[in-house]
Amino acid sequence: MKNICISVTLRIVLFIALAIMVFDFLQVEQKFIQMDRGYIEGFTVQVNTWPGALMIAVLILFIIANLIHFLRMRKNNNTDIRDFITFEYDSTDERAVANTRKAISYAFSGILIYSFFMIGSFMFIPNYFLDYIWYPIFAVASIPISGLIIYAISFTVLQRA
Repeated sequence: MKNICISVTLRIVLFIALAIMVFDFLQVEQKFIQMDRGYIEGFTVQVNTWPGALMIAVLILFIIANLIHFLRMRKNNNTDIRDFITFEYDSTDERAVANTRKAISYAFSGILIYSFFMIGSFMFIPNYFLDYIWYPIFAVASIPISGLIIYAISFTVLQRA
C-alpha cells in the first residue's frame, strides 16, 4: 500500500509541476498576444527558475524510486519483467495483478467521463486564452491526475476487500 501512495503521489506532482512550468511560459505568450492586439502597451518579464527546478526535482525523485525498486527486484533471481515496470504491486501476487487490472479499468472509465466534462467546460469560457490562461492548462493536467486518483483509491479498496 505504501508503494502505491508513493508512486501515485510522485506521478501527480509530476503532472502538476509540468502544468506550472507550461503556465509560466504561456503567461509571457499571453502578454505578447495582448500587446499585439493593442490591449497593453508593454510588459516586463521576470524569468522564474523554480517551476523547471520543481519539475526536475520531482523527476529525479521518481527516477530514484524506480532505481530503488529495480535494485530490490534484481536481487531476486526468479523475477519477471513485469516486476521491473511498476513498483506499485508485486506481480507474483495473483490477487494484486487482478486488482490492478480492475483498478485500471475503473481509472480508464473515470478518465473518459472526466475528459468529456473537461472538454465540454471549454465552451463556457470562450476567451480562455486571453483572460483565463491557467484554465486550459490545469484542466488538461487534471485529466491524468483524476485517473491516477481513481486508480489509487480503487486499488487500495480492492486490496483491502
